[in-house]
Amino acid sequence: MLSQETLYQLVYDKQWAALLDVVHRHHEAVAADALLGRAVETFVASFFEHLASDRPDDHADALEKLFLLHTGGFYTLPEAHFEHAIETLVTLHADRPEAAVGYARFCPENERCAAVLQKHAPAEPEPVSHTQETVLDLAVSPPLSETDATISLFKSQQEADFFLAVREVYATYFVYPNVALSCLIDYDALKDHLTGAERQYFFRGIVDCVVFDQHDGYRPLFFFELDSALHDTDAQRAKDRLKERILALAGQRLHRIRKRDATAGRTEFVALLKELAE
Repeated sequence: MLSQETLYQLVYDKQWAALLDVVHRHHEAVAADALLGRAVETFVASFFEHLASDRPDDHADALEKLFLLHTGGFYTLPEAHFEHAIETLVTLHADRPEAAVGYARFCPENERCAAVLQKHAPAEPEPVSHTQETVLDLAVSPPLSETDATISLFKSQQEADFFLAVREVYATYFVYPNVALSCLIDYDALKDHLTGAERQYFFRGIVDCVVFDQHDGYRPLFFFELDSALHDTDAQRAKDRLKERILALAGQRLHRIRKRDATAGRTEFVALLKELAE
């Protein structure tokens, strides 16, 4: 059981990252127990005192974890401390404008964040004249670079073949690739049944291919994953189990398909999917 003595010892030892891991694992107890809550408040105050005097690089890991705890709803920082954390993260990511902009958007009124957004974020969308101006507005955000950094929707030809096979078999439905779990499942309906790891994964997980019924409010009907040797690592297997359990708790089945013969392609995918659809 978590005790306030454990928290105070971590504060005394300046084990910021370890303490944040404890807060994440026991966030419900921290929220429910006033003594634990005060211990965490003591940590927050102490951490930001050290942040003001130490090298920010020394606390990068703890800052990232604080950010995730706050934005994930596990522990709410005071507004001033959250702004301080964001400003420091923006500074730490000065050599990575895309990441800096991502943090700066949380505190656009902050002077440093505003400067980053002005320099690296897209300009305000520009109004465009068109024939439907009486009923519709149109604006376009200009690019910041002439470089085309777009990528294909699919990581391999196999993924493209599988998507086309699903679309062929389920031609009367809508088929979409790479759909976020959070767009498919009601988080509020499941959150009390999810572990901490599952809650974190919920907003990062993606299903390879989903079939939607456009005649029933575009509800998802079938969920497919196209596996490969990349799924054989321990880390990926752990993520796969998280995805499967979340969908199972939502009352859904996840169909996993994997080639046994490297020459198999769209024809074989179609044949298998037709069997499933019968």
